[in-house]
Amino acid sequence: MDINRLSNLFIDAKFLLLQLEIPLEIGILAAQKAKEANIKVILDPAPAPNNLPDEIYPLIDIITPNETEASQLVGFAVNEQETAAKAADTLLQKGVKCAIIKLGAKGVYCATKEESFYIPAFSVNAVDTVAAGDAFNGGLAAALFQEKPLKEAVVWGAAAGALATTKLGAQSSLPDRITLEKFVICNS
Repeated sequence: MDINRLSNLFIDAKFLLLQLEIPLEIGILAAQKAKEANIKVILDPAPAPNNLPDEIYPLIDIITPNETEASQLVGFAVNEQETAAKAADTLLQKGVKCAIIKLGAKGVYCATKEESFYIPAFSVNAVDTVAAGDAFNGGLAAALFQEKPLKEAVVWGAAAGALATTKLGAQSSLPDRITLEKFVICNS
């Protein structure tokens, strides 16, 4: 299987960022291999599944669903801070170590067993949201890789997601590090 041939990529890795555009069984296997190598697993459950098998939740260090994805995972509407907190608690009970619920223009809610917090959305002139979730995950992972605290990493993710909405397209809308850092500093 291809995942077994790619295990050498885990040697120097700190994080494995997964999404669900690959077959779920491959994602689960990749997460298992990452855990064996002591690599933290970040899962963006997109495209939105109706549910995930129970076996995957304990493999996830950080899950980052948007409102729609969170709603499908927990079985109730997630559309604001209060329901995001309830959804995050449900995901933590399933075995996830950190649940980050992306609420779009309404901000981001994050919870672990030790802490929970809300980050308001950055005010931008949004023109296209197509890559906002991917940008969020990239900003989050980059900050965590730099060993920034979780709350600061979520701010980086939110900033990257916000910046991505200001341009049309997917790849062309992703901010570079310098732009992201300046945006975070100017909006702190």
